[in-house]
Amino acid sequence: MSTPRRRLPPEQRERQVLDAAARVFARSGFHDASMDAVADEAGVSKPMVYTHGGGSKEELFARCIRREADRLLTSVSATGDLVGDTAPETRLFRGLRAFFTTVTTHREGWTVLYRQARAGTFAEEVFSARSRIVTRVAELLADESVAPAAALPVASTLVGAAEGLADWYFDGGSGTPDDLAAQLMSVVWPGLAALRAGQAWSPADVRVPGS
Repeated sequence: MSTPRRRLPPEQRERQVLDAAARVFARSGFHDASMDAVADEAGVSKPMVYTHGGGSKEELFARCIRREADRLLTSVSATGDLVGDTAPETRLFRGLRAFFTTVTTHREGWTVLYRQARAGTFAEEVFSARSRIVTRVAELLADESVAPAAALPVASTLVGAAEGLADWYFDGGSGTPDDLAAQLMSVVWPGLAALRAGQAWSPADVRVPGS
């Protein structure tokens, strides 16, 4: 006699399906993944995957993208509670550490969000998700770290650098979230400190040998 499947609240069942889907998509990619594989991974029926995953493989993948973006946004936004209470350098380090903690803890989510979906059908979904993260980082930077007019381009640069370092980590790099955050701080903080002091670099600073 088979054991009856335990009924779960809808939000918990949806989380179960999304967790399984992220693992399957990370392993197989969107095109080679199947709803049957997601059902097997989640330990539920295929109709249940459709019910709690949005009704199609495309929507299930899009939901995975949105969830991972929300997860990153939440982790980085938490440092906003520290505005005014700690030095900008400390807040930036903590924000970067939160980012790297999230992506290294949820490897499948990073693979889905930044590797499987960067091009093709879901590129616009990824662009939208990334834009929300950049906008939030800009808001945090504009509080004290840099002038409001510079906040958005600086935030885009900072997020891109963090993504590049995360890619390096997943391609065989090493280090803890603290290590990764410290490495990036070593690169970006001197420039941010100069911006805060009104000492932005200019092409006029280039020194030509012999001139």
